[in-house]
Amino acid sequence: MAKKSVSITGYLYVIGMAITAIGFIVPVFSAFGGNVTLNGFDLVGKGDSVMKIAVLLVFIGAVAGIVLQFVPNNSLYKLIALIVTIAGGLYCFLNTNDIGIKLAGKFLGIGFYLIIIGWCIAVVGFFLNRK
Repeated sequence: MAKKSVSITGYLYVIGMAITAIGFIVPVFSAFGGNVTLNGFDLVGKGDSVMKIAVLLVFIGAVAGIVLQFVPNNSLYKLIALIVTIAGGLYCFLNTNDIGIKLAGKFLGIGFYLIIIGWCIAVVGFFLNRK
């Protein structure tokens, strides 16, 4: 049986979703020289119910995207997982009215940047390898 050669572009989607999930776990916000940090799970306890659901959708969509990578004939489901994670994150970022976007921007941690990078890689990977 011959082995199928798979290029790195075949795994870009799952790599991007994994980076997004890792970004959710590491500190998304950091203040006072790193003494106060908040990861995605810490943010679930903040805000109203819709905000809590939106924050969880970032992680749930990323993990679902990783799992769906290994399910055959899953292109539509992978797209839905990608949309869910990005929509949840955009809702959270655009509705930071309690602290303000300018103030929140001063305290961004490595997790925030990993989430954004993960989304970009996942979008590129999805469109390069649609099946």
